[in-house]
Amino acid sequence: MTPPDLEQAVQQVNSKVSFLEFVSLVCADWENSQEIEKHTPSSPYGPAALGWENPRLGPFLGALTAWGVSSRVPEEPSWRSFAEMLLAEKIYE
Repeated sequence: MTPPDLEQAVQQVNSKVSFLEFVSLVCADWENSQEIEKHTPSSPYGPAALGWENPRLGPFLGALTAWGVSSRVPEEPSWRSFAEMLLAEKIYE
């Protein structure tokens, strides 16, 4: 299965429904990464399959917090802002 183009999908987020659809795509991308890792493990010194720097929940949430603090997330973010935060955590260390 080809992973979805998350960079393009994040641009389509503009409502609760489209945000939840985006979260579903991120979950599918993560699941695909995990399946690839089972058969072909990545180096422990680089990202996991499909570019996942944070394949576990703890590091993912830590990166989400760090990115949120260091980025320009508006005080009243949009649904797209939430989606952009999730996408950033895929690769943010």
